[in-house]
Amino acid sequence: MSLSNLTSAQLAHLIELVKEKEILQEKLAKVDAALSALETGKAVPATRGRKPGRPPGTTKVAGEKPAKRGKRLKVPLLKALEAAGATGITVKELAAKLKVKPGNIFSWFYTTGKKVKGITKVGEAKYAYAP
Repeated sequence: MSLSNLTSAQLAHLIELVKEKEILQEKLAKVDAALSALETGKAVPATRGRKPGRPPGTTKVAGEKPAKRGKRLKVPLLKALEAAGATGITVKELAAKLKVKPGNIFSWFYTTGKKVKGITKVGEAKYAYAP
């Protein structure tokens, strides 16, 4: 095979093959380095799994039990509703006061809030609580 007799398509294919060969040689060099490190005992085994941090289901406060779903909002939300009185308070105001997304407040009212006696819908996105 003479380089002067190659077509442009053959030359392009040759370039692709050379690039692929270089990539494979780099990978092989990394594998050889890892093997030699294992033989000498200097290699640190790769760990897989969870990243370090708090275990799931724990709170930031040490010793405090994790709250069940919907329970974290119940007490502060009922206090805010009670403070608003019979006129009630809007979901947007509640969300700002409790530093929670309005969607979470709406969801709470339609799930957990239904089970709490005394909560009434006063207007559009406005709720009141009379214990």
